[in-house]
Amino acid sequence: MKEDISKDTSLIDLDKLNINKDLYDDDLYLDDCYSLRRRLQNVEKVLVVVLAFLAFPIALLVMYLSNLNSYLFEFPGYIYFIVEWLVTSLFLLFMEFSTKNVSLLKGILRTTIVSVFFSFSINLATSFVWEAATTIKGADWLWLSLMASSFYVVSIFIARVVFVILDKRKMKIALIVGPKEDAENLARKLLSEGNPRFKIRYIFYEIDGKVSDLIYAKFKNVNEIILLNSLSHKTKEKLMYFFTSSLNKDVYLCSNYFDIIITSLNDQNIGDMLAFEQRPLQINMVEAAVKRLVDILISLVFLILTIPVWLVVPLAIKLYDGGPVFYSQVRLTKGMKEFRILKFRSMKVDAEKIGGAQLAKAHDDRITPIGKFTRATRLDEIPQILNILKGDMSFVGPRPERPEFVKDFLEQNELYKYRYNVKAGLTGLQQVKCTYHTDFNDKLRYDLNYIAEYSVALDFYIILMTVKTVLSKGMAEGITIDNVSFHEFLKAYDHEFNQHKDYIRVLNHKRQFDAETGIIIPVKGKRFK
Repeated sequence: MKEDISKDTSLIDLDKLNINKDLYDDDLYLDDCYSLRRRLQNVEKVLVVVLAFLAFPIALLVMYLSNLNSYLFEFPGYIYFIVEWLVTSLFLLFMEFSTKNVSLLKGILRTTIVSVFFSFSINLATSFVWEAATTIKGADWLWLSLMASSFYVVSIFIARVVFVILDKRKMKIALIVGPKEDAENLARKLLSEGNPRFKIRYIFYEIDGKVSDLIYAKFKNVNEIILLNSLSHKTKEKLMYFFTSSLNKDVYLCSNYFDIIITSLNDQNIGDMLAFEQRPLQINMVEAAVKRLVDILISLVFLILTIPVWLVVPLAIKLYDGGPVFYSQVRLTKGMKEFRILKFRSMKVDAEKIGGAQLAKAHDDRITPIGKFTRATRLDEIPQILNILKGDMSFVGPRPERPEFVKDFLEQNELYKYRYNVKAGLTGLQQVKCTYHTDFNDKLRYDLNYIAEYSVALDFYIILMTVKTVLSKGMAEGITIDNVSFHEFLKAYDHEFNQHKDYIRVLNHKRQFDAETGIIIPVKGKRFK
């Protein structure tokens, strides 16, 4: 058989070709895909157990070699040591595992802070108890506890860094499942990011509430499975039961609004039935008071640290065109209350008369050279510190939006009103997780998740993530996706593909064809992605 496929090999309808589709898709020659992430999680847990029990003996050995004391090596000193060793080790393990403190789940920074707190607090507390209960000098217990905790924290931190690096270096091969339009839109976003360690291999479509059974064979060729929230409940349930039973794949379920509420609930037993206690989607009075106090303290410190900015930026703006230094605009905060947000002016005077927001343009001509710099570095938002001190905003919270935008969002999604259960923020979860061009529904999920999971620790985590985001130019600018067909999009990004009826196979390599038959020549090995 000879088919004329040399003209456009990316638009072949395989169902009309009498060839071996598996061979054509090269699936028989793919490398085995597995989740390194899950294996590393287990290794990290084992290491936590080992280090928890090794910390005290190693600290004791260091003390012995340093000739710091001899009390712990004599009867009954070593008996006391054995008891404290077991108590502190078991207590530390209990706390680490109770909080599921694994770096590949929560990140290096958060897990290290938790480990530092648990290790030092547990060891120091028991050292004071043994000082009171024994004749051994308190300094001996104190040194022993400090060295044991230091060894544990430093060792687990180094290991976690290694695990995260290994996980990031592992090639992520993904399968996306969802309604055709939603699945292809997500693929556009992921492919646009250009992550060299992430590839999309399959996009399976849900058609009339069903997904092709071929997915149960093809999933073996990926190590990440992404289930979209727009899947029908029946399909989602069926796929979740199947994929979550596989221990060597990473399975991600994109959230809907109900998922956000459910994840923040406490489980209860009502008449032997598993029930969940619903909590209000808001911050209570006590938490709000603490949050306000933290806002004031951080803002005052931030105000002092940014004194050079307050001196240089206004002067540069004034010297450029002589216009006003500040720009104010009406925004909405808690309870949809209006307030005037302050920023350093980044656009030309009367910019709004020149034209509306030019989101489709790569460069907005209304922005001044000074403004481009302040926007890129987020310096233009520093005057919002005054809004925080006044009480109109919080340091962390949902992005403050204009009333006219909010009106449109509410008409499209009535759940949008719940983000105004808290004050607007200078930074927030959606600000550090999304780009400027992310759909407002996706941003809303992050805002509601922030409210549902609120804690002071989460606020500090977001503040630290904001520093990372500010340094990321790509996050600040966002990603623009042209309004073209998915096939055209793939070709623009130099991806060949095979379009089947129920799914699309994205190829991350250049295909080779036999010059005589026009049939693909399989290429074996790791270079086949």
